[in-house]
Parts: sequence; C-alpha cells; structure tokens
Amino acid sequence: MVERVSSRYSDVFAEGLGRFTGGKVGFRLRKDARPVFLRARPLAYALREPVERALDSLVRDGVITPVSSSDWATPIVPVMKKDGTIRVCGDFKITLNKCVEVDRFPLPRVEDLLAKLHGGDKFSKIDLSQAYAQFELDESKIYTVINTHKGLFRYNRLIYGLASSPGIFQRKLEEMFADLPRVGVFLDDVIITGVDDSTHLATLNEVFRRLQRYGLKVAKEKCTFFAESVTYLGFVISKKGVHTLPEKIEAIKNVSTPTNVNELRSFLGLVMYYAKFVPNISTLLAPLYTLLKKEVKFIWNEQAEQAFNAVKALLISSKVLAHYDPALPLVLTTDASGVGVGAVISHLTAAGERPVAYASRSLNNAEKGYSQIEREALAIIYGVRKFHQYLYGRKFTLRTDHKPLVTIFGDKTGIPVMAASRMQRWAVILAGYNYNIEYVRSEKNAADALSRLPVGLAKKEGSEITYLNFVQNFMPITRKTVQEHLERDETMKKIIYFVRTGWPAKCTDEDIKPFFMRRNELYLDLGCIVWGYRLVIPSTLRETLLKELHLGHMGIVKMKSLARSVMWWPGIDADIERACKECVACALENPAPPHAPPQPWPYPAEPWTRLHIDFLGPFHGSMFLVMIDATTKWLEVYQMQRTTAGAVIKVMREVFARFGLPKEIASDNGPPFTSKEYGDFLTGNGIKKTLISAYHPSSNGAAEGAVKLCKRAVKKSLRDGCEVDVALQAYLMAYRNVQHSTTGASPAMLLQRRQLRSRLDLLKGDRQVEDKVREAQRKQALNAGGTNREFSVGDSVWTRNYAGGRRWLEGQVERKVGSRNYIVSREDGPPLNRHVDQIKSRGVTYNVPVPTPCETDCMDTLLASPGTERAEGSDVPAHSVLPASSDASVLSAPPPPVNIPGPTLRPRHLLRPVHRYGLDID
Repeated sequence: MVERVSSRYSDVFAEGLGRFTGGKVGFRLRKDARPVFLRARPLAYALREPVERALDSLVRDGVITPVSSSDWATPIVPVMKKDGTIRVCGDFKITLNKCVEVDRFPLPRVEDLLAKLHGGDKFSKIDLSQAYAQFELDESKIYTVINTHKGLFRYNRLIYGLASSPGIFQRKLEEMFADLPRVGVFLDDVIITGVDDSTHLATLNEVFRRLQRYGLKVAKEKCTFFAESVTYLGFVISKKGVHTLPEKIEAIKNVSTPTNVNELRSFLGLVMYYAKFVPNISTLLAPLYTLLKKEVKFIWNEQAEQAFNAVKALLISSKVLAHYDPALPLVLTTDASGVGVGAVISHLTAAGERPVAYASRSLNNAEKGYSQIEREALAIIYGVRKFHQYLYGRKFTLRTDHKPLVTIFGDKTGIPVMAASRMQRWAVILAGYNYNIEYVRSEKNAADALSRLPVGLAKKEGSEITYLNFVQNFMPITRKTVQEHLERDETMKKIIYFVRTGWPAKCTDEDIKPFFMRRNELYLDLGCIVWGYRLVIPSTLRETLLKELHLGHMGIVKMKSLARSVMWWPGIDADIERACKECVACALENPAPPHAPPQPWPYPAEPWTRLHIDFLGPFHGSMFLVMIDATTKWLEVYQMQRTTAGAVIKVMREVFARFGLPKEIASDNGPPFTSKEYGDFLTGNGIKKTLISAYHPSSNGAAEGAVKLCKRAVKKSLRDGCEVDVALQAYLMAYRNVQHSTTGASPAMLLQRRQLRSRLDLLKGDRQVEDKVREAQRKQALNAGGTNREFSVGDSVWTRNYAGGRRWLEGQVERKVGSRNYIVSREDGPPLNRHVDQIKSRGVTYNVPVPTPCETDCMDTLLASPGTERAEGSDVPAHSVLPASSDASVLSAPPPPVNIPGPTLRPRHLLRPVHRYGLDID
C-alpha cells in the first residue's frame, strides 16, 4: 500500500525544495524597530571557496538573491557539515529577532493531538523536507538580508532561526489539514491514523494530495508508515493507548553504582535537588552519607546498595517525576564531565522544580578528546535533541554551569568568528529554539550526577570534517608532526591539560597568558590545538613555517594573510615582520618605502628671514639664479653667465645691499652651495646655511615652485617672440603686485609696505582725494538747510545762560573765534564762548550768503583740537572749541592721506555725532 502511495505521489518525495502555492507568508517589525546593519565577519582563507560555492547553490535554487544595497544586514555563520560542505546561516538572533513582532500562533496542546489519535489502529508520521524553506516570503523579505564577503544577499524563503517562523509554519499547516479529523500537526511532523487500514490509507492519500496541490516536499527517509506504535511529543502511542517513554527514566533507572567519593557526591547532589518531594529522605540516605566521612574508607556494602536502589526508585516515582504539561514553564538543565553528558527537563510548579524526564550517555573516544567548553556545549545539544518534542516551538530556560556558553549561545552577541566549527554548528542549531540561557553553579546543577554516572554509550561517530582538514592542505608539515612536537613542548602540554580539564580562574605565567586570553576559543582536534580555524604551532616548528610562508619572497601583508588562515602562535605577526626584514634578497630588490607625509618649513615671523635658492636651467642656453623669501614670497631672478660660487656671491651682495641680510638660506647640494667659499661668505655675514637631502628636491619646495613659475614665464615669452629678460622682469613686476594664495597679500605689500606703482595706476586719473571730500561736504551743507547769521565786534546781543537763573543774558561781542564761535563779554561776569546758534541780536539780524565749503575757514571746526578744554560755564563740547590763542587765518586744509597698509580705525569714543565728513550741523 505504501509503495502505491509513493509511486502515485512521487513528486512529493522528489529531492529539492518545494514551493508553497497557498500564498506568501511574512512577518512584521515592532513600531520602535530601527534598522540594524552589521558588517560581514572575516572568513578563513581556506573557507572562502566553499562558502562561495554554497552561496552560488542557494542563488541557483532561488533561496537567496543578491542585492546592491539594504538598510538591514545580518552577518553569516558558515557551518561545516559532516560531508565537508558548508551551510550558510544568518545570525538573526542579534539583529532581526530583536525587532520582529513574534507570531505567537499557539502550538497544539498534547491532549488535543492525542484526542485526534484515539481509537487508531496503526500510525504514520510524515516529516516535511526543509520545511520552512518551502514557504516564500512577501515584501517582508527586504529585512532578511545577509552580509557576506561577496556582498549582500536577500532571503526569498522563510528562514530557520527567525523568531516568527514556528508560528507562521504551524498556522499554514493547520489551515491545510484542519478538516481532517484523524490528522495531527505539530510543526513539520504530521501524524495520521485510522480505525482500520482502508480508512488510514484514504486519509494518507488525502494528505498527499494536499501536499501535492500546495507544492510541498517530504523527506521519505524520515517518514514512518502503518507502524504499530510511534513516538510522538514525548509519548509512545499505540492502539492500546498512550504511554510514557521508558527513556524518560532510563538515565536514573540504569545509572551505574558510584565507585568513588566524587561520583557519590554527584549522585547525592541530584537526590538532594529534588529531596523536597521525598519524605524522610535524610534517613534513607544515611548509609551513603557515612561513606563521605574522612575517617571512613570508601567500601560499597550491602546497606549502601539498598539505599542507592531505594533512592533511584523514588526519583522515577510519581512523587518526584511530573507529567509534561505545556502550560507550565520548562527548564532544561545540562552538564558534562570527562566520561559523559546529562540533561534534565523539568517544570516550575508552585511546589518547586519537578523533573519530567532524565537523559544521559557516555562519551565516545572522539568526544573524550573535546575541550571542556565543547563537552559542556555537547551536553546542551544532546539535551535539546533528546527533548526536541518538548522544547521546539515553546519558550524554555536553558541552564548550564559553564559561563562562557552563556555568551556564545546567548542573544547579546553574535556567534564568535573564532569559535570551533562544531561550536558554530551547534549555535546555529540552537538558533531555531526559543530560549533564555542562564548560568547555574555546579553544586546546584541537577544534571551533574547524570554526566558523571552515564548509562548509555554514544554512537560511534564517523570522521568529522573540521577546519583542520582544510588547514592541512596549506601546511608543509603534517598534522602528525605537529602533534609529536606538541607532546615534547612543556608549555603546550600545559595548554592541552587546561583545554581538556578546564582553565584556572587566573593566570600569572607570561608564556600561558596569550592562550589564557583565548581560552574560550581553543579546542583539541585530532590531537592538535586549534584556535578557531588556525592550528597552534609549537615553538620548535615556527622557524620552519616562517621560511615556508616566505617562500617566493612574499611581503609582510601577504604572509600575514596566509598565516591567519592556517596557523597561529603568540607573536606571529612580529615574527613575520622580522623574517621579512632579515631577508637579504628582499632588502636588495625591494623598492623605496612609501613617501612620508609633507612636513612644512616653519613660517618665519619677520620678512627676509629665510631665503630658498636654486638654479633654473640650462634653459635655451641660459642659467638663472632664483631666490624666494619664505615669509613674503618675494621673488628675485638673475640671469647667470656662470654658476660658480663667486658668481653666486656677487649676486647675493647686490641683493643683500638692497634688502638686508637674511638669517638662513636653504639650498640643494649643488657645487656652488657646498663650496668653502660660499660657506665662508655666509658664516662671515651671520647667515645659517641649510642643505636639503640629496636627490630629494621636494625638501626645498619653495625654490622648486619658484623655478617652475619662472620657467613657465620664460616659455611663454619665447612663444610670443619677446626677449627673455624683458618678459621675465614684466612677470616679476606683476607677481610682486598680486595677492599670493598662501599669505593672502602681495609680496610687495608684505616686504615694502606698499603696492608697486604700475601702468595700471594710470587708469585712476588725476583727481585728488581732497576734491572728493570737499564736493561731498558742499552737498551736505546745501542739503542741511538753516539761516546764516553773523555778528561784528561791539554788537549788543543776548547770549544763552547755562549756569542757572535767567535763560538769556545781555552782553556785547568782544571778538570772533573761528567762523561760528564768538567771545561775549558781560558787565557782571566773565566773558562767555558761545556758538552763533546760542546768540541772538538785541538789534538788527544779519543775513549773510552761505559760504562755500572750499573756503579755508569752514574747516576750523573739523580741525579743532580734541584736547581743548571746555570754556567756563559752557555746555558746548570741548572738542568744538579752539584755544584762545588760535586764529582762523592759520587754519588750513587737512594734509593728503598717507598710504599705510591696512585701515586705521578712529577710536569709537572720538567719533562725533554729526557726519562722517566732520561738518558741525548742530
């Protein structure tokens, strides 16, 4: 019957991924989610090609698609399979799982599933092939991007390890088979039964028709058809009913008798962990506690055997053991020792923690060579696989007494890149479960006794393909050679011991410290120490491998790149650098090192402090001596008939007579500048001689730049048909007058404090500044308005009183001061100095024509001394009053302005509140 079903629905059993045709699935992010983009993790050189092949295969099958950009990115974890191929997985626990709204579609209760199977005669189980990957994602796939060394790839299918995947998958499967009464679905396990074979076969055919219709594939090797009994959700189901699994209590029922005090202590620790459920437990354990006394020799007698068996019976009785209840919190506790691994699954009840099932097994020869951290991780994987049907799809607490595993298997950080291959594989397996991992001390670990007193033997595993198999392809020395040298190295023997038995809390040995810092990433593989995917090399083989790395005289970077893929020892980078530097062949043939960054010369504060000089030429049969001042950038160029030291000194005397002696002259190592005559000349004049490095012209960059400028000017003059000397001097005239890009001012202004007069100044005309000012003043006076008044000596007037009392006082004009001020005498007081606006006539008012501003006496107010004291009893500002000895006739127009670099600002407290041209308009 099964063969007919298999042949009829052969496409359902076909290899490869199916494509669910019942619509796409998707998930949503939380409202407060923010994009998370993590960089790709570094890969070992030996793993790049296998990972690339795995990515190409996924692209070919349509599981992933390359993308050019994304706001989200998750690093990958390359997991090595037993056949040597690579599985590429995304480490979504540190990115997407923290931001997604988890689909909490309820998984079926055990009672509901068992009720569907009640009355069945025979049973079939169907396991879907790569179940999640058969469902296509909707637009939510934009978040499922992985970051690899080949770029970004986006998942198109539902992903194993995504927090919402179990709920999404369970919902779809239940919708498919909701109307079939004899079909139960628990994630990717479908169980089928019937009251007889014909009904069973009809239901089985309907299940396959629906699988065929929706395009889902089945893993035939994992299926069971028409079995008398099946194991499902931790129970044994048959036509006689539902029974508990004998394996739940096998770990306790068949536990071996303790042979020493340590094993007995471990067993008693397990008993006392659940002692609260057993009355009078202390009385029962008295013979066993007697063997723990120091003065008592450990001899296992009949009383101890009876107490041991009685306690085991209690541990597997209903007083201690609880039935599995999906409504209660689940706890998985694991532990490992040098001989076995153990696990206990339990419920947290109101009365305390009660065990549901026990499991343990012995380690095989290969597993006994694992490091302690790997054995503890193996215990976790063993417990998770053993109790898969209890744990998968449900939230549970995972307990371990090995603290580093809390980080490696937790959700705070990603899977370590340097973790062992099997550790990475186990971390990806755990990524499909929903758990919280926590650390528990060894004395409170209920699984401790199960690991030290294991019951079953592990299946002998085949040869596992690890990183070491890849490493050996790159090594000139065999693994056996490394293993032999490790056994003779005292330091390495200590490392092997610590890896196998556990590391101390602290390390003071300097030779072991580098290994202690990496203790959570070291493991043993085929008798060798491996750090991540790099083989640890003993000291006796390091020089040989350095020579092999340097074979072909590769450089430091390439040697390090190759070494980081296959080998490691403390200080390997420094040893590689030393090997490269000590290679004579490399030293003789290597090019010059990269140039150093530019180092500017210090900028002198004063002009004409440091000169840079160099020769231009021979150029069209002529040589030129070029000088440039480092401060002002002033450039001097002289055509030379000869380039001897005497000729250079002659030019320098002429230049120094014009501008003075500098403090320093920088030049190259040419013959004129290294001669004794030149050196004596500079020394005698107190000038420092600075010679730059030979064959390094950039050290004298200022002179080299000036030479290029002059050379370009000479070339242009030759093209225009001009004489070289005429064109060169015209260029120097323009260069000195133009603002320099470095200093922000012209060389002429910085050196001579003036602009050089050129033919361009003829465009400014002959009109003087004074004419502009007078014209502006005339316009201002006309626009101000007002009435002109004038008094003569002896006129009777009223003058303004500011000293209190009468507002106006009688007086007589004594004399005129300036063009607008008068001295008024009084009979009963001293004379007063008053402005014409503060005087009014006691007789005739005089109207005088408005004077033009060009008259000299109109400037006396503008030129009044700011320091003149105020006249007694006057409120006129002191700076508007002339001294008594002044006379208007001696006043004259202001002198022409002086060309001084930079604006000279008048102090703010001296600015008069009248007008910028200085006219008094009050």
